[in-house]
Amino acid sequence: MMGNFLLQVLILAILLDIILGEPQAFIHPVVWMGRLINFFVRRAPVRHRKLYGALMVVSCIGMAIIIGIAIASLDKGIFSLIVSAFFLKSTFSIRMLVVSAFGIERDLEDGKIENVRNDLKTFVGRDTTGLNEKQSASAVIESLAESFVDGILSPLFYYLLFGLPGALAYRMINTLDSMVGYKKEPFTMLGYVAARLDDLANWLPARLSPIFIFIASVFLGNPRSAIRICMRDYNKTASPNSGWPMASVSGALQVRLEKVGYHVLGNEYRDPAAYQIKRAVNIVGFSSLLVIGGIYFIGKVPLVRF
Repeated sequence: MMGNFLLQVLILAILLDIILGEPQAFIHPVVWMGRLINFFVRRAPVRHRKLYGALMVVSCIGMAIIIGIAIASLDKGIFSLIVSAFFLKSTFSIRMLVVSAFGIERDLEDGKIENVRNDLKTFVGRDTTGLNEKQSASAVIESLAESFVDGILSPLFYYLLFGLPGALAYRMINTLDSMVGYKKEPFTMLGYVAARLDDLANWLPARLSPIFIFIASVFLGNPRSAIRICMRDYNKTASPNSGWPMASVSGALQVRLEKVGYHVLGNEYRDPAAYQIKRAVNIVGFSSLLVIGGIYFIGKVPLVRF
């Protein structure tokens, strides 16, 4: 059982995300995580970069855990509730994901393809130059599905298991991966441990994600296709984890999702149109509500007290 205080922190964090969105950069914990990572990156040696990268990962995650423990150790009052909720909110983002997706959808519908390509640069991890409307819609839907895991499900999953220290540790791992976890220089060796650890941290949440997407698709999509395409295409992506939510959403929406030169999910379906982005947002949003409701329910069950 998580306890009422941790559940109150969760509820307040969700309200902060929905009502206020992302805090200013100068007080955003994830921005400070990035600055800490850059501190180590700037001092990376020419030799023994994999070992240095491992030490960087341990140091950064250790700092996140220490901060989480310090906050969790505060007396349980209003101040502690607000501070805890603020830091927990920084580990996930629902509102920003939805707002960004809807903004790109509007530009697609208005034919502003150059605006779409520019906006996609901060939304997806691929070259957006030359993407057409259907490829852009596919990129947004894929990113929504993948972000459901690493931007919502995973941090809340680790909050359920380990409280605020767990959520902050996960967010540090994911931030490390996004900054240095590349298969090209100068990060091949430096980011090796970060990338592998991110794969490990997301392994179970990614495989749980089809459950939530399936339930959401009962009301908002095609549940049979969600399961069928998931089980058939989950291993077609380069990432060992992203294929699970992306293939599930592909089936739920019955759309073809393609990253040119890398993968095709739901090959028998049509390419997505702009309006399918809203449907994807609805499925991811409903799935997120299911995650929150599930955590709240599990948190009330008197089995284990974290």
